[in-house]
Amino acid sequence: MPEGPEVRRYAVALDAALANEPVVEIAARTRVARAWLSEHAAELVGRRVLRVRSHGKHIVGWIEDDVWFHSHLMMWGRWLVEPTGAVEPDRRERARIVTPSATAILRSAPIFEIGTGDPYRAVERLAALGPDVLPYPHDGPFDARTFLRRLTAPGSRDREVGVALLDQTIAAGIGNYLRAEILFACRLDPWQRVSALSRAERACLAEHVASVAQRAYDANGATASDEARTRMRSDDTLVYQPGREGGVRHHVFRRTNLPCLECGDVVRQRRQVTHADEEGERSRITYFCPTCQGVPMGPRSRRVSRPAATAKG
Repeated sequence: MPEGPEVRRYAVALDAALANEPVVEIAARTRVARAWLSEHAAELVGRRVLRVRSHGKHIVGWIEDDVWFHSHLMMWGRWLVEPTGAVEPDRRERARIVTPSATAILRSAPIFEIGTGDPYRAVERLAALGPDVLPYPHDGPFDARTFLRRLTAPGSRDREVGVALLDQTIAAGIGNYLRAEILFACRLDPWQRVSALSRAERACLAEHVASVAQRAYDANGATASDEARTRMRSDDTLVYQPGREGGVRHHVFRRTNLPCLECGDVVRQRRQVTHADEEGERSRITYFCPTCQGVPMGPRSRRVSRPAATAKG
């Protein structure tokens, strides 16, 4: 699933292509949007797109006269921006926004909505979102106070920190790779309860939620420090396939059975139950260094003392 940094890049591309342009056409195949457009599509022609922004994993666009559109990419969705007339519709297309110079096409995503008024009131998922891990410059710095308040609220205190970080109502934009890299940066056991976090550990999370996400955005998805990436490029024992840039992007994410870049122990993976429903338990793979993060690896294992929460990069 695309995480905050990837969704932000889509939003930036959409804003650059669509903002201040008049609408020629908006079409959608999602049920709710198609029904709305069947009554209002003609009214949109000529109205200008005002702006497109992301909030966590969501994209919201505003059009003149109080019209909005909202999308979530889920696992496989993506937005394409092409010159108008360059791309014919195909079966993967879920929505299309056409201006005189550019066409934005949503593919393979099940969620596209359109309506009028305030999208943060109309779309329940938007209203519930926590602070964006990638705040826009005009919004100021990451809202660490709200993040920590929601993280330590009574409903979250008994959760494992690796589960809480995936909750979009606590911080919007964190998925599996950001979670693993944030927890490694703070030297935290993903299975540690939120209630057991020290003040220093909570402060480390508030700092690295924003800094790791910003690093991923700036470095096209990479979270490892420049120094770590240079080491991985020059030492074949630190990667699966030497010469492939995809293998030098992270400290622990998808580096199972490779040496930890900090202590030399072996990076591990383990499933972590994120929630349970009527269909059973749901889990996600968590990547970690047992030594740096103090994760016991067996019933007889003792917790390894963690270094101070001042990780590099």
